Amino acid sequence: MATSSVQICNSALIKIGAKTITALTDDSKAARLCNEQYDKLRKKLLRGHLWNFAIFRKSLAATANTPSYGFVNEFLLPSDVLRVIETDLIAGSEWVIEQNTDGNKALLCNSSSIKVRYIKDVTNTTLFATDFEEALAYMLAADLAYPLVQSRALMQDMYKLYKAEVSEARSFDAQENSVEEVDADEWTDIRA
Repeated sequence: MATSSVQICNSALIKIGAKTITALTDDSKAARLCNEQYDKLRKKLLRGHLWNFAIFRKSLAATANTPSYGFVNEFLLPSDVLRVIETDLIAGSEWVIEQNTDGNKALLCNSSSIKVRYIKDVTNTTLFATDFEEALAYMLAADLAYPLVQSRALMQDMYKLYKAEVSEARSFDAQENSVEEVDADEWTDIRA
């Protein structure tokens, strides 16, 4: 596993045949592009898939704010939330995420308490799953291929490899969850 963002960036640079860097602050085009794109693409990749290493649970604290309409309560989301996956609300209960009057991300609902599962903005590279690192390296490689190597074909190849890596990661992550059993009912019996 990579131990730094520089190692992940260097993996991307090697994939496209570009010169590696020693730091994101190096005085080179590759370092400037990596510095500009790394964090943005890391967050995009985290948000786009339910990476097991990035899923966290939390009970939210209610704020003193009352939504002006539509909902009764407002709950402050942690600053590291990239995406709320689910809540412990009863099925069919409505909730929405908005910016509150203080400029913070908040979850609005009619419940007096709420727990959420969410994708956390994980920045510590030692926590990354190996397949996440590789997908991020391919994503960066696709993004850097044209500006550094002037090859649209290489950019497209890296994008295809990125998609394949994410597809494989989905399979691995799915294997780390319990299988949902479907009970037979009148509808499934008729279809059989």
